Amino acid sequence: MSQYSSVGKNKGFFRVSIALMAILFSILISCSSQKNILTKAAKCTEQGNYDEAANLYYNILLQDAENKEAKNGLQAIVQIILNEKFAKFSKYVIEGNIEDALQTYHYAKGYTQNAEKVGVSAKWPDEYDEVYADVLKEYTDKQFDLAVNLMTNKKYEAAEKVFERIARFDTSFKDVSVLRLNTVLEPIYKQAIAAFNQKEFKNAYFLFSKIVSLDNTYKDAANFQKLSLQQATVIIGVLPAGGENVAKFNFENLSNVIADGLAQQEGAYIKIADAVSLKKELSNRGFSAFTNSQQAIEAASNTNLTYAIIPWVDSLNYNKTTPTNVQMEAYEEVIERILNPYTNTYSSISRFKKVIYTDKSETQQITGRLNLVLYHVKNKVILKTETIPFAKTDELHIASYNGNSANLYPALPDENFTPHVSQEWRNRFVNPRKNLLPFADFVKQLQLELAAKSALILKKDFQ
Repeated sequence: MSQYSSVGKNKGFFRVSIALMAILFSILISCSSQKNILTKAAKCTEQGNYDEAANLYYNILLQDAENKEAKNGLQAIVQIILNEKFAKFSKYVIEGNIEDALQTYHYAKGYTQNAEKVGVSAKWPDEYDEVYADVLKEYTDKQFDLAVNLMTNKKYEAAEKVFERIARFDTSFKDVSVLRLNTVLEPIYKQAIAAFNQKEFKNAYFLFSKIVSLDNTYKDAANFQKLSLQQATVIIGVLPAGGENVAKFNFENLSNVIADGLAQQEGAYIKIADAVSLKKELSNRGFSAFTNSQQAIEAASNTNLTYAIIPWVDSLNYNKTTPTNVQMEAYEEVIERILNPYTNTYSSISRFKKVIYTDKSETQQITGRLNLVLYHVKNKVILKTETIPFAKTDELHIASYNGNSANLYPALPDENFTPHVSQEWRNRFVNPRKNLLPFADFVKQLQLELAAKSALILKKDFQ
């Protein structure tokens, strides 16, 4: 009995010993395998094959999270790989290869997350996130429009594949079915609501408009479309022009002319307030005849405008000369015929002689400066100030010559070329204007020119 027991104990001992030996052998094999993998990873790193090296280090760390050599090896190359991915991302974006750009960004994101799982960190380049968001929006918009177009043409299978492509990068589209319109619209609706809540009203309007174009009864999309447009639209008003002598020079209408000029540039999100109505509204509230720009700013703050343009005119001066007769020099062309004694033929030659003609001249001129202040009403901030100096001149010339004025030129020929003469100069002799422009018309012309310059200056601020 005791002998049998002894043999049984020995058998148990042998079984334990074999198990221990198997474990030890497995550990030895594992250590040997890891050493080989580490050697291979180090060699890949030396050769610049960072992706392969990272995979090798990562697999070791999945089995042995405390392997310092693997962790240090991965830490040394993780940032290099991430930088390479984003260099490739930028290249794809520049080339317009949007789908590859999105795939590269997602790969970089997954790569960073996996590295963090095994205790290796990398600095994520935040500056690319905004670029990615723009690229994703562009991609989603185009693909969505493509899918809707396919659905309209009853190509449902092709449309389904397009939505699958979108869902690879935007998971809100993962449950879309072309057979159920609400599943197509719901992801866009959620994006539109999020944009509205984040005060991204232009984007919200764009998205709600897509929904309404497909189904104008879907939830409250039509109502939100109108609200988004209202919130996205900036209202720009031109306040009555202020400054010394403004009334005397009929410059009170300058704001109307500037507003009309800006109205020609109105877009989907820009509305120019009617200058006449704005002036009446301000007058009813006790704001009129501004003596300084600060009063105008205070008046603007009491309106529903987003931006206020405050025109301020100073240094206004009008000068008109009395009619004056001035003796002016010109050159009369005289054509001579010369006989060639050898060929017995005639040739013509032009000669020019200096002559005097009388020029009866009269001028009027307005000079001054138009100062423009662009004021953000809601934020109570002056965004821009511009000064436009002006000098508008109207000249009247009535020329008379005791001879054929058609042969007159204001200058001598340049080499063998007939002198250039403008039609305006010719008209002084044969069809002159009898009077200067009426003062009101002269001022109106000036205001139109100033309005055009103002619109050009302010155009960039409203784009």
